[in-house]
Amino acid sequence: MADLSEIRRVYEMVDENADGVVTVNEICGFINKLGLQMSEEDLRFVLRDKGEEICSDILQFEEFVDLYHFIFNREQDEEENESEDLMEAFNIFDENRDGYISCEELQRVLSALGLIPHTQPPQYYKKMICRYDLDCNGVLDFSEFKNMMSSEISP
Repeated sequence: MADLSEIRRVYEMVDENADGVVTVNEICGFINKLGLQMSEEDLRFVLRDKGEEICSDILQFEEFVDLYHFIFNREQDEEENESEDLMEAFNIFDENRDGYISCEELQRVLSALGLIPHTQPPQYYKKMICRYDLDCNGVLDFSEFKNMMSSEISP
């Protein structure tokens, strides 16, 4: 998480006219310069979502710090939830609970889910494992599984 001096630098970059306060318009302009799209209405919605109803279009530094932390804590929560979801998926594949996904486990689960036909030969699953098996032990650990799940599937 960023310290106050880092947040202060961001605040000063957002404060286009250097008057010591930032407006909703300046925040939206800064976000849009970063290549993201956010309208003033969207920003007001985020502020309401975090429990703040702003009476004016001006945010003092302390309010900006709260907004900054709210946004980045939310992103961190989403990343933690994603990791928990991946662990649940990993546990579905890791049928014997040894901490690894073998070719046989991969074959049983993908076939049971109907994602790959039962007729695929064992070599098919070995190739899948080999592609992400960084330590070349013939099985996938959680980290390798995570890489597999986050990669784009190519034909």
